Amino acid sequence: MSSSRVTGPAVLAALSLLMCARPATAQDRVFVGSREVGAIGHFGGDLGQAPALLWEPRFGGERYVHVFGRGVIDLRTGRAIPLAEGFPVAYDRARPRVYMGRSDGIWAVDVSTSWSFLVLPVSVTGLATCVHATSADVLFCAFLRPDGQHDIVRSGPFGPVLVVTTRFAEFPSSAGWVVTPDASRIYLKHCARSAGSTPPYHCVEPDLAMVDVATGAVSTAGRFDARASLRLVWDDVHDRLFAVGTRIDVFTSDLVSLGSAATGGRCRDLAISPHSGRIYLNVYDDHFSTSWATLSAYDAGALRPLEPGIMRTAHAACGIAVVTAPGAPRDLQAHVIGRDLALTWTNIGAASGFVLDVGFAPGRTDWSLFLGPEAFARFSGVPPGTYYVRLRGGNEVGGGRSSDEMVVRVR
Repeated sequence: MSSSRVTGPAVLAALSLLMCARPATAQDRVFVGSREVGAIGHFGGDLGQAPALLWEPRFGGERYVHVFGRGVIDLRTGRAIPLAEGFPVAYDRARPRVYMGRSDGIWAVDVSTSWSFLVLPVSVTGLATCVHATSADVLFCAFLRPDGQHDIVRSGPFGPVLVVTTRFAEFPSSAGWVVTPDASRIYLKHCARSAGSTPPYHCVEPDLAMVDVATGAVSTAGRFDARASLRLVWDDVHDRLFAVGTRIDVFTSDLVSLGSAATGGRCRDLAISPHSGRIYLNVYDDHFSTSWATLSAYDAGALRPLEPGIMRTAHAACGIAVVTAPGAPRDLQAHVIGRDLALTWTNIGAASGFVLDVGFAPGRTDWSLFLGPEAFARFSGVPPGTYYVRLRGGNEVGGGRSSDEMVVRVR
């Protein structure tokens, strides 16, 4: 069997295979403010910044953060990222790639090699924010229009493609909208009703909007406090949306409400581990010169507490980020034409490499093949037979769990 994909130098492939071969028992690394939490409530290392609300942990998902005085830090490695010309607008959670805004458009920069290429050849005038769909490897950006609305465009093979024109409830940031890993849907804090006839508008009735990327169709749900900020968190494993504001609301992928809960506090942040199945909730509050925060862990499936929340008064902060191994790849599909085989899947939890395990009987692994970071693979000249295949991902933290086994028959 031969693969038509180029996976890079043999040494890199061997290292990546070893990375994915680690047991799927990696522990979540939780960062609150600038400090890593060992066990819940016990601080570990420090990123080198006085604990404060000085960085936005969701800028780039669970991998990258901005740290005052140090720049952009890769939490998986603890290294500062050397950035070239321009300003960072988005990050790739799986690949060592930063998207940079420059005068002639938005460039993707590989921070491991400094190699770059133009992704969106557009003027960055009016650029508000960008988000990246990890599995599909598609960049989405929002541009402010003179009428106060925003054009959301995505990267395409021949330049930017308009997805939809809509109105955000507030100036969009990377926390105010999310995209599913397969780039099929966008969720954003939307303005259902605004005051004023000319921009800048004041949104008096925000809600949630879901945009179908293929058709541009928009559906809305929910009503939220116009005075409060809203952070959106997408659950890769269970296809759910968490809206974190003055309360926490949970929605299905079709924006059907699954319930809500009040948490109190001045600030709340939430992060989900696709590997351990945990939801981490951090609630921050202060009174005059005293501040405190409570970090709790919940089972992501049942939404039940796993252990009592721990209150901290030293180094209290609101922002939270989780660095962990990826979840099990999902939606694994095989397409066989003659003796050519194509596999596709969805990258869950930002794996930076995959390993295909192949057996000639159920549950067996007769050989393994490194596939790289993309969510597809193509093979030619596959010998006839019945194959039992599983897929697993890995990153710098450790190896993820395998997908469900699939039977592939080549005649």
